[in-house]
Amino acid sequence: MPRLPKFELPKLPGQEKRPKLFPPTLPEKRIPTPFGAVHLPEKKIEPPKLPRLDEKSRSAMKHAIAIDLSMIPGLIPWVGDVVADVVEDLHGAELRKILTHKQYDEFLKQDKVAPATIAMARTLTKKE
Repeated sequence: MPRLPKFELPKLPGQEKRPKLFPPTLPEKRIPTPFGAVHLPEKKIEPPKLPRLDEKSRSAMKHAIAIDLSMIPGLIPWVGDVVADVVEDLHGAELRKILTHKQYDEFLKQDKVAPATIAMARTLTKKE
């Protein structure tokens, strides 16, 4: 059986060492600035933690998935955008009833940078 060649990630400019494939890491880096050099240490990237799915969390995740799926009718010209907004608002109102105020605020913050499903998973795994 032939051996597979050893694969290594390339060394990027400014990096002292090559990045590791497993466990995945962000390499350490020194960034020059007008105020002096900034040193960033090596950071291990951990897989995301899945939330506990009790009844409340499961219901919240279903509504978050429905918010993401509501974008599909939005592709229909003229009427689709209105339908998508109404469906998204209805599921958002249900989420407001299910989540605590702190969780809902965290969901809105995460929803600005990620799809609703990922934002909900981040919200439910965040410790209060």
